[in-house]
Formats: sequence, C-alpha cells, structure tokens
Amino acid sequence: MLKQDKEDFIAFASGGREHTAQVVQRLNARGLGHFEDHPLSAKLVRQHLAGLVSLWDDNPVPDARDWVLQFVADAQIADAQVRPMIQAALADKDCPFLPTVLYTMGTAPALFEDCGDLLLALASHPDHEVRWRVAYFISRVRNRSEPMVRAIQLLKLDRYDTTQVYVRACGVS
Repeated sequence: MLKQDKEDFIAFASGGREHTAQVVQRLNARGLGHFEDHPLSAKLVRQHLAGLVSLWDDNPVPDARDWVLQFVADAQIADAQVRPMIQAALADKDCPFLPTVLYTMGTAPALFEDCGDLLLALASHPDHEVRWRVAYFISRVRNRSEPMVRAIQLLKLDRYDTTQVYVRACGVS
C-alpha cells in the first residue's frame, strides 16, 4: 500500500462533498487497476466501512460510488452493510468491478442466496471473467434458487474453460 493511496483513501472515507470531489479526481487519475497493483489493507477498509457506506448512501459526487464499491470489493467485505451496494453492482452490467464483486460474494454466499435473478442475467454477460465468477459464486451456494439453476444450465454452454470448471463444481446435470 502506497502512502499517498492510504492518505487519499482515509480522506475519501471521511466524506464531505467538496473534499470527496477532490479526492475522487486524484483517485480517477490513478486509473483502473492501480489498486490491484497497490492494494489497500482489508483492515484499513474495514476501519472506515461506516464512512464508505455513508458515501454510498448520501454522496452525489460522480464516481464516488464506483470507488466505494471498488474498495469494498477489493477488501472482500461481504456483510449486511454492503449488501445493497453489491446488489446494485449486480444490476449494472457495465459495472467495471463485477468480477471482483462476484468473487467477494463467494466469501458469504448465504447472504446473497436471493440474488438468483441478477445472476441469471449475468450468466450471458459478454465478459468471460464475469461469467466464470457467476458459476463460481453459484458453486458456493447451498440453497440454489430456480434462477441460479437456470444460470448454470446457460453457463453449461459457455466455451470458456474456467467457467466449465465451476459449472461442474455445481454438480447440476
């Protein structure tokens, strides 16, 4: 974790509309993938989770929600506080963090058992990274809904090898 990243994250999570807009500009300048190479600690993100949830709920600054979602998903936080943001991401086929969000959901599959309709829609997503993670998540769910079973049936036709690994892990015939 880079020192400037940590400072900007803390400033971002502490809120304040004008201040948040400035930090978002600095974060946007780093670009997608920066935090894959320089991840923040999950502990740090958890310490500031209340501020991130507040930003998600109340801050109209463009791109602020994308950064909240990225920080939460990268830290693999999957709990009741972040459930609404994860569901919103699943409903947005253009969300740039869908693969990470789906992977994060796998850390608490019971919390998202009712997301079958959203997963079914993502089973035909154009990005294979999203599709295999849909199969991965469903493989982690014990009580699969009918839409999840339909998603796996659809994913059986996927040509991507990693998708097929997780389709088989679902044990659906």
